[in-house]
Amino acid sequence: MKAMYGVVLLCTEGMAICEDDWEDLWCAEMPEEFVTEGDGIEIDGLTPLEDLPIEQQTRIKNELDALPEEYLDVLRNYGGKEKFNLS
Repeated sequence: MKAMYGVVLLCTEGMAICEDDWEDLWCAEMPEEFVTEGDGIEIDGLTPLEDLPIEQQTRIKNELDALPEEYLDVLRNYGGKEKFNLS
């Protein structure tokens, strides 16, 4: 069986938030020092975002919505936030 992977889009609230190829969001408790936006991560065993409490889902989705689409495209397609300047 092939492993399923996603790309980390955001680190917040002590979690890595990643997106798979079908644009489903997944999360894992993970200190920020162990993951970087743009990293590929195996999603097997991660928690679907919709399984989190609704208030937490809303906060995370708002943070993602606040990021520039061009930045998210770089993460999805090339990895590594250092390839994009948010300022």
